[in-house]
Amino acid sequence: MNNYPNVGAGLKKMFIAQIGIIVCTVLAIIPIINIIAGIGAIVFAVISIVGLYGAGKDIEGCKKAFIITIVNIVISIFASAASGSTFFSTLFSIAGDICAFLIVYNVCTSVSAVLKDNGNAEIAAKGESVWKINFGCYVASIVISILAVIPFIKILAGIAGFILAIVSLVAGILYMIFLNKSYQAFGA
Repeated sequence: MNNYPNVGAGLKKMFIAQIGIIVCTVLAIIPIINIIAGIGAIVFAVISIVGLYGAGKDIEGCKKAFIITIVNIVISIFASAASGSTFFSTLFSIAGDICAFLIVYNVCTSVSAVLKDNGNAEIAAKGESVWKINFGCYVASIVISILAVIPFIKILAGIAGFILAIVSLVAGILYMIFLNKSYQAFGA
């Protein structure tokens, strides 16, 4: 896949960053280490963005995902400023979920299209499955965010949120597997 010299390295950075973010998230529950884990998570997020930018040099969908990532960062800043308002917190949470899904969607569909065109239909099919599973998770997350505002339904939304966290973890692992297989297919 000589026509895509930056994609493999970019996807590899994204894959490594995803693993690093998960490790840092787990370490964040340990007192004292949590500060270092927070800094590590930021570093890995930057590595992921750099990888996405690199892949975006060759694949238009990854370039779109990079731009959406920047928009999502801005939304996160506004969400932090609006943390006192339930309405605005929910609104920014929904906007963040939509952006997060669009990032996964654009990466999976555009990389899958290139892989399929270059004879890697099996990996391409995994990408298609990954974005569809993530779509279900993000839709459920948005529904739970809305339901959590309703006083009598908060408990059910909390239970559903716990279940969704487990399903989202599986979806994230599938995304990482897709990134791993994709960067290897691109020869990185």
